[in-house]
Amino acid sequence: MKTLFTIAVLFFIVNTNFAYSQCRELAKKDCKPLLEKYIHDGNYNGVVLNVDEEVELHKAFFSGQKYRMVVCKEDFLPPIHFKVLNSDFEVIFDNKDDGYNNKYDFEVEESQTLIISMKFVTENKEYDKSMNGCVVMLFGLER
Repeated sequence: MKTLFTIAVLFFIVNTNFAYSQCRELAKKDCKPLLEKYIHDGNYNGVVLNVDEEVELHKAFFSGQKYRMVVCKEDFLPPIHFKVLNSDFEVIFDNKDDGYNNKYDFEVEESQTLIISMKFVTENKEYDKSMNGCVVMLFGLER
């Protein structure tokens, strides 16, 4: 029984490391080039997301700085719907209004923490609820 438990733990660790490295590779290969003239802020924000999940990221942004946010996903996954909200949960940007574009360039008037909410677009199509894959969000600062 102890051997079975050890094998299960090792399997989990190997799969977790594989998924983590797979997401890091996606960030380097597919996302970072989309920052274009923006300098990557050095932070990696990646997650293995299930089709029926929604995640939030809370991040500080500073006035006087121009930003680009880029969201990437593995090709087989549905499009990503993301919203940017202020601390009062007012929507600042919704990529649904922009054809689910994966980039957003912005500047804040005053330094503040914003909330980025992400989920897959699953309307009008059936997806296996157990399907998941890498989703990466990177931020860049204008030079």
